[in-house]
Amino acid sequence: MQAEVFEQAVADLRGDVAPRVWSLLVTVFGDLARDGAAIPAAVLGEITARIGIKPEAMRVALHRLRKDGWIDSTRQGRSSLYRLTSGGRAQAVAASPRIYAVDPPADRAFLVLTDPASPLDWSGGDIWVTPHAVLTAHPPQGAEAFATPLSAAQVLPRWMRAKTCDDTTAALSADLAARLARLERALDGAAPPDPIQAAALRVLIVHSWRRIVLKAPELPDYVLPDIWAGPDCRVRMDRLLTRLPRPSPETLVQSA
Repeated sequence: MQAEVFEQAVADLRGDVAPRVWSLLVTVFGDLARDGAAIPAAVLGEITARIGIKPEAMRVALHRLRKDGWIDSTRQGRSSLYRLTSGGRAQAVAASPRIYAVDPPADRAFLVLTDPASPLDWSGGDIWVTPHAVLTAHPPQGAEAFATPLSAAQVLPRWMRAKTCDDTTAALSADLAARLARLERALDGAAPPDPIQAAALRVLIVHSWRRIVLKAPELPDYVLPDIWAGPDCRVRMDRLLTRLPRPSPETLVQSA
């Protein structure tokens, strides 16, 4: 991939706000080494450098991730190898279905009215739209509550949909959909990326979507705000990751 095309694509995906380096590295390991494979320091340095991360910032972030129990490191000659800990792998595996899914996290939703005198316990993925009304993909069983199913043809009031996802997250999804569309066009007219370029672009794509989707509720798209662009993001991300296959650690070592 031509250097200028790649650099413009990276700048567009990064946007005006630099990513938190430790969080970006979580995405690196979660996308490229979720199975526990080791990534050499030199490879991490190449990927993060292509994204515009300074070596010192990467070292500080690696230290934080080791301290927090996300990654382990071992020496190999004069270099270091980094891999997810068992706890880090567990968290990466748990989040991956939401991040990489092409379909919405739920295909149905219910509006549940509860008895004000008998409050119920609900999971964190449910959205209270009033003190006694909740949107959920999992209606209560055998509880003193009234649940009515919702459908895509049944448009909820705007004020109700606005409560399902904050304005910033919804706006970020629309912005990301536009950025992913520009990346698709850039790839159409560019030479194939080398493995390090492909890894860097994958990481930025996944990281950008991860920051959004893990803040969104596990509800069908049709109950989210009008500006929510989750369906477009999921489809475009899936296409892009297919065009940018995950390089193996061995391939990245040879390219670093």
